[in-house]
Amino acid sequence: MKTKSKKIVLKLFLSYQRELEYLEEMALLGWFFTNIYLGIFYVFQKDEPRRMQYDIDRFNLPMKPTLEEIQHKEVFLEMAREMGWKEVAHDEGLTYYFGKEYVEGEVNELHNDEESRKYRATKFSSVLKRKSTALLPIFALLELVDLCYICWGPSLHLWWFRIFTAVYIILLGSWSYFMAKYSNWIERELSMSREEWKRSVDPRNHKTVHKLIVTVRFLSRFLGREAAKGWVLKDVTALSYHFERGENGSQIYTMDTKRLVNKRLKKGGKNYLVDHKDWLGLNNDWQIQSVKDAEKYGWSFVCALENRSIIYRGDPDQIQPLNDPKYDNSLRFASIIGGLGMAMVIGGFIGGVIGGLYSLFE
Repeated sequence: MKTKSKKIVLKLFLSYQRELEYLEEMALLGWFFTNIYLGIFYVFQKDEPRRMQYDIDRFNLPMKPTLEEIQHKEVFLEMAREMGWKEVAHDEGLTYYFGKEYVEGEVNELHNDEESRKYRATKFSSVLKRKSTALLPIFALLELVDLCYICWGPSLHLWWFRIFTAVYIILLGSWSYFMAKYSNWIERELSMSREEWKRSVDPRNHKTVHKLIVTVRFLSRFLGREAAKGWVLKDVTALSYHFERGENGSQIYTMDTKRLVNKRLKKGGKNYLVDHKDWLGLNNDWQIQSVKDAEKYGWSFVCALENRSIIYRGDPDQIQPLNDPKYDNSLRFASIIGGLGMAMVIGGFIGGVIGGLYSLFE
């Protein structure tokens, strides 16, 4: 009789996709996942090596669940069994692990369509988002305590308490910020199929360029050079440009803004898109109009820079200019850091000038 052995491995994963990949690699070595504790202790059973597929979901209920939410787990488990998947284990956070033997030519992903992947991703990210805000009441209380110290603390000689609350506030703020970012990252990751995820993490297929570009002319030239090398823009932040490897190196880019949308509307004899109550520029009317215009002329949406501007991509043989070509070669501000960031820069500059003049003539 063949004896089987068991082992426990301590592992910490931030990426669920990497965790599933690890479990599948262990199965190829003859170690099969059977249980998990505290999210980091993995229990494996020894057997003959074979190729396995693993996937995850979660079934925790909200405080006031609907009938659909109550029945979801039962319906999902029945569907999974019909597809050949078996429940392997679940951790204390109610992340459920499913496994099946890989079969060539069959569907080997439990969440094999975009809709189900997005639904699963939302369930995971919503839990993390709740954790990011759970400590906010404590954060507010410590801020109140800190304010009380500013008013009465010096007379009480409680300087040590001020240091304690300051450190605690920094830690709470860092935790909330990390969990909010992590939830968004997990949602993007779990919305992808396994093959999409593998392509996204393969360093040969993507890269990030850190660069400060403040004018549209330099932005267009930079993106054009990267396109010629076969890199396709996927996302933009204030100082980072994220690219994926593409097949077509002839792509060109253009940027659209509310000002340019209104110029097109005026040229066509239509009214401006103006909302005088929208002080922060959150109204999306101009973005809706921009996307319609861009699709009409053959452009594809790449990304939006918050609520300030939109970048489009297109094949030069299949697109028509969205705006006057001179705008893509202009020294206009590219609106990467936004109005608030620009106000801080200008305010800091003015403050520095005033301070310098004051010290000079004092």
